[in-house]
Amino acid sequence: MALSEDQDQAGSAFNRRSLLRNSSVAVGAFALPTAFGLPQLADGARPSSAGAPAKRAIVILLQGGCSHHDTWDLKPDAPAEIRGEFKQIATSVPGYQCSEHLPLLAQRVHNFNVLRSVYHATPSHEAAIHWVLTGYNYPGANTSTKNRNDKPSMGSIVARTLGAKTPGLPPYVCVPDKGQLGDRVRYASSHFLGMAYDPFESGMPPSDAKSPFQMPPNLSLTKAVDLTRLDHRLKLLAELDQFSRSLESSGLMTGMSQFNRQALEMVSSEATRNAFDLSQEPESLRQRYGNTRVGQEAILARRLAESGVPFTLVNFSINQDWDTHSNGFQTLKQTRLPNFDRAISTLLDDLQERGMLDSTLVAVITEFGRTPKINRTAGRDHWSNVFSIVMAGGGLKSGQVIGTSNSRGEVPHDRPIHYNDVLATMYRQLGVPTDRVHYDEGRPVPVLYSGKPIDELL
Repeated sequence: MALSEDQDQAGSAFNRRSLLRNSSVAVGAFALPTAFGLPQLADGARPSSAGAPAKRAIVILLQGGCSHHDTWDLKPDAPAEIRGEFKQIATSVPGYQCSEHLPLLAQRVHNFNVLRSVYHATPSHEAAIHWVLTGYNYPGANTSTKNRNDKPSMGSIVARTLGAKTPGLPPYVCVPDKGQLGDRVRYASSHFLGMAYDPFESGMPPSDAKSPFQMPPNLSLTKAVDLTRLDHRLKLLAELDQFSRSLESSGLMTGMSQFNRQALEMVSSEATRNAFDLSQEPESLRQRYGNTRVGQEAILARRLAESGVPFTLVNFSINQDWDTHSNGFQTLKQTRLPNFDRAISTLLDDLQERGMLDSTLVAVITEFGRTPKINRTAGRDHWSNVFSIVMAGGGLKSGQVIGTSNSRGEVPHDRPIHYNDVLATMYRQLGVPTDRVHYDEGRPVPVLYSGKPIDELL
């Protein structure tokens, strides 16, 4: 296509932007946070994950703070104000009992691990969420002035280090989005690593097993632009890119052109669209996961992992759903625990049936636990001195219950596990060196400043 004689440099730049906007992929072109290649790290090295046990990870965040007392670490011999209402039931691991409201997971404890002595140093939602997603404390974190990452999230580190595994698919996806606390903070992001390593947001899955899932907005085309017309516009964009390269010798325009092209490739990629298409799942399987939003989030996470997304973070909460300060026992037994029990037990079964569990690391995390003593409104408050985490697959040993808390569930009794050890274990299984250093305006920032893999799991 020849440019008209009166089309100057500014005009061509404007038309180039208009082309993207009118094809309804402008948002994707400038906001798709995907690293399709594998950029070199600061020291020029390219760590390889070829020998790593885990090829992908699914991390489930129970945002708000899941009570360890009422799930994995019950205290039946403690006083009533600590013991709570729930009874224990036997599990598939001899001698270990969990909450009566986790009957499906109780039958599958031999397929995963329960860590009952995890701790870190802050009972603040904001700082604790930042900690569990990055490995770094964030003193003063809040929902107004410090509500964006102070350090890169784990998903962004994985994306930066390993890159995308499947053409057209992002290396890091958040389901449904990268926000926490009702989107008042966003600690799942890339910070100084750059927007190329921010998560791709799936959008909100349906709240039942029958409704279709609306494709992410960044993968949508208008009715006026089908894939054939998009292909024509891609060719036109290539010609405009060629013209633009003569305008700027710094390489900025070339880099932006490549970023736009990668975004457009996602829009037109059948593999990308299939990965997010829940309609390809049998309704019977979607029902197994649960006729709930968390069930549909879990099956979408499995679908993304199966398609080749290396890291998927699933927010099982819209707004502090596990923050059970009031009527905690009613909330847990009526909705939170039954929905969680069905979704996670089916996810583990589904991965195992597909031969994926050994190579898929699954971690169920929360920012902290709940207070040992029940408060006046039949709930429990924030408690970071000890809490429980579940880990499965990804080459880890299974069927272990590691660590204990004291008789009142206040502090670790034996085998204390700092939360950074949990992160170090996940990084190890994915083949990400935790001593790798990135640079923030010249300042060295290690992937983790502390933490070592948990020996019993390896």
